[in-house]
Amino acid sequence: MLALDKSRQGLASEAPWLDPAMVLEVCTQDSYKNISFDCRLVIASYANKPSQGDSMLDIIRSNAQSFWVKVAFGVIILVFVFWGIGSFTDTGNVNIVGTVNGEPITYQQFEMSYRRAEEAINQQSPRRTWTAEEKSQLGRQVFQQLVVERLIVQEARRNNIDISPYELRLYVGQLKEFQDAQGKFDPERYKNVLAATRQTPASFEEDLTRRLLIEKTVAFVSQGSWTDSLEARARFNFLRQKRVMEYIYVPATPKESQEIAADQIAKFYDDHKMDYAIPQKADVQYIEVNPLTLVSAEAITDEQARAWYEKNQGRFVEPETIEVSHILVPVEQNAPAEDVKKAEEKVAAIQNELASGKAFADVADAYNPKNAADKGGRVGWISHGMTVPAFDKAAFAAKEGVVTAPVRSEFGFHLILVTGRKAEAVKKFEDVRAEIQKTLAGEASRDKLGDVLDALVEDNILGKDLAASASANGLTLKSSGLMSSDEIQKTLGINAEGASSIMSKGANQPVDMPLTAGDKYVVVRVTKTSPASFKPLEEVKADVVTRIRSADALAAAMKELETVLKGADKGLEESWKSKVVVSTAVDRGSALAPFASQPELDDAMFTTAPGSWLPGVYAVQKDKEQGALIARVAKIEDPSAQEWQQFEPIMMNLTQRERQDGVYQAFMEDLASKSKIEVRNQDIIDRKNM
Repeated sequence: MLALDKSRQGLASEAPWLDPAMVLEVCTQDSYKNISFDCRLVIASYANKPSQGDSMLDIIRSNAQSFWVKVAFGVIILVFVFWGIGSFTDTGNVNIVGTVNGEPITYQQFEMSYRRAEEAINQQSPRRTWTAEEKSQLGRQVFQQLVVERLIVQEARRNNIDISPYELRLYVGQLKEFQDAQGKFDPERYKNVLAATRQTPASFEEDLTRRLLIEKTVAFVSQGSWTDSLEARARFNFLRQKRVMEYIYVPATPKESQEIAADQIAKFYDDHKMDYAIPQKADVQYIEVNPLTLVSAEAITDEQARAWYEKNQGRFVEPETIEVSHILVPVEQNAPAEDVKKAEEKVAAIQNELASGKAFADVADAYNPKNAADKGGRVGWISHGMTVPAFDKAAFAAKEGVVTAPVRSEFGFHLILVTGRKAEAVKKFEDVRAEIQKTLAGEASRDKLGDVLDALVEDNILGKDLAASASANGLTLKSSGLMSSDEIQKTLGINAEGASSIMSKGANQPVDMPLTAGDKYVVVRVTKTSPASFKPLEEVKADVVTRIRSADALAAAMKELETVLKGADKGLEESWKSKVVVSTAVDRGSALAPFASQPELDDAMFTTAPGSWLPGVYAVQKDKEQGALIARVAKIEDPSAQEWQQFEPIMMNLTQRERQDGVYQAFMEDLASKSKIEVRNQDIIDRKNM
């Protein structure tokens, strides 16, 4: 089959909605500082464009989560890691929360940012109960974020960096949320979408401008960082370096005849009693609540679905497609002239056969290489961008039913036949009704979630029949049987904290809040409990004896090798030389085969000089067998030049990112150290009495 090669499409494949002419205009502005950054801003913004299903708040948040903004926020937390020191002071003011170099952060600005942050968290956990400490922590994080934004925006002003109205229009105009069914910016839709998220165009554009400005300023600051290829290669050598080891292994063979005294058995049992613990168990009744299935798709009427369809037709646009077959004559892209000539002669012969009246499918089967296409040369239905550029261009320009002239791509020469064509169109409502009903049912389920959980939790606390409560909401009551905390976690899909809240309850007690279980919630009542205990010694005596014998055998093996290791630097005795094994090359961070990973041994192999013995005797596991081991670094194997060529782009990018990170951290630390940042109202930030 033809290779799907979007990477060769360049910007068009990463951001097909981007108008190249508009990009070119932005990328050739007169302002020196704006040239590279406007290009990077536009391309990065569109390459990371949110999906059509995202809300406008999600759009704003997605812009705030870029790599560089994360760096900025991380740095400011490092700079002000201890609250209340450095340039922070508390002078007290009702309407101003704080100032950054005299510029105020008002109560209204702080409160709006706090509410947005709180809303984002609540969307992930709708039933979350906020403690005073959590509110205070979030308040401080929000204030720190606002400080970072002020510092960066102020620095942008000092360097005459800004976001032009054209840049903003270009960015907003290309967001699908604001486009009509034809993909054009719709001013009325723009106002309506913002109104639905309780924003005005002015506030949205102000917020978006600030965030784009932050990204541009970060790019400006970090542009001077450079990458040293020698540094990248040295890091790669370090990461990919291998060690060949020579080792001596002595298995720990327990003596079945070894007598173990009763007091030794009792002491081992007491010392390892937790190994024989029987965990606390609980039997619970639980109701699973899936936020996406509380309302069935069948409950959504045709009228509701059609109204949603009319407002969101842009989601259902099907691109132009063609049904294609081809005959391929392979030839390398950089093949010698004689090979190209032979391929051209073969193509001409195939054309003559087609001209003589032979069926295209028969000729294709006779000439196509294996995997070049399906039977008859069929490629199938394709849309723009699914095939390599040369093939794509020729196929979509071809007349239906007419074989094209030879088309050269990186795979060779193609003779293309288009047998069907479908123009771009919006899917009919009847074809997407079920999909829309499912979407609307999910939205209605999320809206209904709070009421359902409230009713179930209330019934649970009041001791009502949970089976009846579940049935009243179209749900099912389940029972776990007696289970440990770990088993309950797996069965209900909850986390350790949720399992702990269950295990803390007595019999016939409710868990007074729903527990998160992945993408679901569970309402739980404990019906029966079983306390933790220990298996009696008589029941585990045989295991205790086996473990004592194994421990004694391992100690003897390690003691034997300790003696060998003491004189190993001067040379091994002949009896030990024959027991030396040469390992396969060991990767950094990997285990010495055939033994299981042993952290001390794994580290020592890469911190010991070549030719030297590792500093200790190591207890190791080999399959089900224990033993002792000593080892010497026989040689070091550095990665080959071919390996470096394969990974060079990745390592260069990694090194460049770290350089940029370092430059920006230094910039932010210097900027913060020279700034005057005042806290005017600590109580508001800490959410006291709120």
